[in-house]
Amino acid sequence: MAHVAVSKYVDHLPLYRQSEIYARQGIDLERSTLAGWIGSIAELLSPLAEAVGRYVVAATKVHADDTTVPVLDPGRGKTKTGRLWV
Repeated sequence: MAHVAVSKYVDHLPLYRQSEIYARQGIDLERSTLAGWIGSIAELLSPLAEAVGRYVVAATKVHADDTTVPVLDPGRGKTKTGRLWV
């Protein structure tokens, strides 16, 4: 399950592609099964996420970063500037 989550969120590998990769290795894992695993992981980690959230909002200051990224602008054939606030 950890490998599926890391592949999805760190390596940006969608579940349908992971399912196809496993199928090439002879392992039948439906996308719905993988999605169920991701949901279970989210449920199990929600107390941790809530604790981190409480820690962040308890601080007197919060640091943020405004990162620009190119984003496709459909219809124009170009990209526009998107922003990630982390």
